[in-house]
Amino acid sequence: MCQEEARDVRMSTQAPAHKSSRTLGYLLAVLAGCLWASFVVIGRLLAATAVDPLTIVTLRLATAFVILAGVLAVVDRRLLSFARRDLPLFLSYGLCQAANFAFYFLAIKYTTGTTAVILMYTYPAFVAGLARLFLGERLDRNKALALVCVLSGCFLVVGGWDPGALGYSPAGIAAGFAAPLGMAAASILGKRAVRRYSSWTVVLWGFGFGTLFLGAVVLAGPGTVQTIPGEVWVGILLAALIPALAAHGLFTKALTYIEATRASLAAGIEPVAGAVLAWLFLGERLGAVQWLGAAAVLTGVISIQATDLGRRSAHPGQGGAAAGGSKTGAGLRPADERWSS
Repeated sequence: MCQEEARDVRMSTQAPAHKSSRTLGYLLAVLAGCLWASFVVIGRLLAATAVDPLTIVTLRLATAFVILAGVLAVVDRRLLSFARRDLPLFLSYGLCQAANFAFYFLAIKYTTGTTAVILMYTYPAFVAGLARLFLGERLDRNKALALVCVLSGCFLVVGGWDPGALGYSPAGIAAGFAAPLGMAAASILGKRAVRRYSSWTVVLWGFGFGTLFLGAVVLAGPGTVQTIPGEVWVGILLAALIPALAAHGLFTKALTYIEATRASLAAGIEPVAGAVLAWLFLGERLGAVQWLGAAAVLTGVISIQATDLGRRSAHPGQGGAAAGGSKTGAGLRPADERWSS
């Protein structure tokens, strides 16, 4: 009888624990989106300076890498390393991060900020497609509806309905689609990496190799070495700490609990949070259509969480396998398996 009671206790606690971890994953992804949105304010201030934007982006990643490396060296030096066999994975991850930043910059340069943002926030669709191909994640009806809500909402929030806000250039449009593709590929590679490594190890080397790739682009360019004023360094430090280090760290951590598609949809709150921050700190006004778009994004973000968590509450037995291990790695805690082998 005692064994049966113990078994019942284990079965009753497994599903809530798994549901709790997935809830945490959604919260981390949403918070990451809100922190990414802070770059709307910080980036606007940095853009007003005379420093080349691509140089600022490179220094932002480099600063985040140095800070995180210093922290990990004090907390746990093992988090600084990875197995040699995974070098191609981390190089690819860093390259995708660099491509995302570089192509997004080019999209802004050759089109408009509105066009660049609209194209950038097609990345959940790219994530859904790549996750289906490489991670085996299903694109069910709930995900598809949430995807439609988030994409259409982002379009309205950034004013995509206004032809005057859009700029068309073949090079800019190509860069605009390459940026979210880089972001989506980074999400898929990050999902694979967190199966074997701490999320902070993944973030660290994404920044490190991303800095190398972006640095090579900057040095190969026609520009000259610039002197960076002190106030610009303050902005770079803030951009490194909040929208780079904290946001990427939280999003990568979210990938250890939920699927890449769900994480990208939850982080789709970013343009809404960015619009609110611009309204609060930059005096920008939001019209009725933009508020409607914000409501659509929130609907998509909330629905993808509610349907997932509600379904698992109704069928608690489904959580056990995922909690212990799944094909997509959802629910797995990051493990340093290389130290035990």
